[in-house]
Amino acid sequence: MNWYPVELHTHTQHSDGDFTLDGLVQAAKQRGFAAIACTDHNTCSGLREFYAAIGREQMVGIPGIEWTTYWGHMLVLGEQGYTDWRGVRPEQIDRAIAAIHKNQGIVGIAHPFALSNPVNTGYHWEFHVADWDAVDFLEVWSRDDAPSKVQSLRAIELWERLLDRGCRITATSGRDWHREDDKPYGHTYVGVQGALTTERILDAVRRGRVCLAAGPLLTMRGTANDQDITIGDIVCPGDLEIELELDTEVMPNDWDRVQIHWEEIQLVHNGVVVRHFPAAVRQRVRMELGAGWLRADLIGSYYGRARQRIALTNPIFLRR
Repeated sequence: MNWYPVELHTHTQHSDGDFTLDGLVQAAKQRGFAAIACTDHNTCSGLREFYAAIGREQMVGIPGIEWTTYWGHMLVLGEQGYTDWRGVRPEQIDRAIAAIHKNQGIVGIAHPFALSNPVNTGYHWEFHVADWDAVDFLEVWSRDDAPSKVQSLRAIELWERLLDRGCRITATSGRDWHREDDKPYGHTYVGVQGALTTERILDAVRRGRVCLAAGPLLTMRGTANDQDITIGDIVCPGDLEIELELDTEVMPNDWDRVQIHWEEIQLVHNGVVVRHFPAAVRQRVRMELGAGWLRADLIGSYYGRARQRIALTNPIFLRR
């Protein structure tokens, strides 16, 4: 499986960003992204320019839009058609998500715990989701300095509660990219077999083939019952052999090796750390686990703050 850095949350001059479409795509390529989405607020007016810019730079593009409402922001990616965001009330969000899925799109909750009234009206997620299984992804990291933000901790707590309920919702990181700056960001990596395409990115997000990193990339795979498994797979509880790999060469132009130091890997089973050991480039762990989910975290110092989560995987699921 190949792991590619992608950015799923951006804005241009077609909404409230400073980027032209050419400028956005060029900035993404310079920083080392393999693919980028265009998700302007409540408009798809930039997509024609976006496709042209993507073609010139020979990158992979993902069409999108950010629903921007009084009750929260929702990223819609890859929809083949249009679901009207206007007039969708908090109790009607499940119906809207179903309509987007019918058009082959996927949906994700953007910055669910961002400051809202009176600072940023509508930024905080307040829609009444009844069917959390229908939500494809959740931004557990958002904007700059994400590993150290209280909003990130709250988003990860929500994600873990949903995982505990049996939901297979994918965690992502969103740069929410409006303009160039020198702030530190986390990144979303998608795992695909073969060459990267828009369809394979969307499928990776649907299936949980995603890792997040604000420095080195931590990935996890393994074997169970003599079968190869990877992030997002569902396996039977029991004996697992897990292989963890640390890639320190990813996104070479977009994280600070002086300010970020990796120290420890933790294996988290149903929200509880069950193993921890010094970080190494590659290591294997054998363990027996009950039903639930298993994730790996990379712990280290981040801009002078100790014991920060600087990378994490989405889970392997153990059938209940």
